[in-house]
Amino acid sequence: MANAPAIKQNDASEDDWLVTYADAITLLMAFFVIMFSVSEPNSEKFEQVTRGMVETLSRKDIQSPVTQSKGEQAQIDTTTVGRTFQFQSGEMFAPGSADILPSAFAQLDRIAQNLSLFGNTDYGVIVEGHTDDIPINSAKFPSNWELSAARAASVVRYFLSRGVKADRLRAVGLADTVSPRTAPLYDKQTGEPIPENREANRRVVVKIDR
Repeated sequence: MANAPAIKQNDASEDDWLVTYADAITLLMAFFVIMFSVSEPNSEKFEQVTRGMVETLSRKDIQSPVTQSKGEQAQIDTTTVGRTFQFQSGEMFAPGSADILPSAFAQLDRIAQNLSLFGNTDYGVIVEGHTDDIPINSAKFPSNWELSAARAASVVRYFLSRGVKADRLRAVGLADTVSPRTAPLYDKQTGEPIPENREANRRVVVKIDR
């Protein structure tokens, strides 16, 4: 019986360069896709393109910085003109304080990074401070107006420290005033305060308009 031809041990290694070359071409294509996607500043499009690219290359799901924010502390709403991040005050400040808790730094850092990541130079950031209707009268904050304004200003100062342009930022203190986006402070039938609504009203809202 004739002997079978010997198999060369280095056949596979001789083709390894093809795999490396294909990966390089794929990454280069992905780079140009991302460059195209951010040429028009659009965070939603950037996330979609990035997610699709990485899932294709790695065959697994990923979380972008903005998506991670959704699963942690901030409530995020996206519209055609921008994005709104809403934080409960207890997650960002101690009661009666306007000093940002260290546990909130990561969330605010992601927002600041997103502003610089997408290359958007035409945007505005309004930071709103909201309180409940329980009066405050401390040496530092004579009323909820001062407290809500100070909290909004603290967030603005934090964004400044992370490189966000000063002329894009605004701080607004709204105390316990009611707006269409605010849960009612009182039950209309009984007139009694609703603890859940009071808690919902104690918040900081970051609005990014493009």
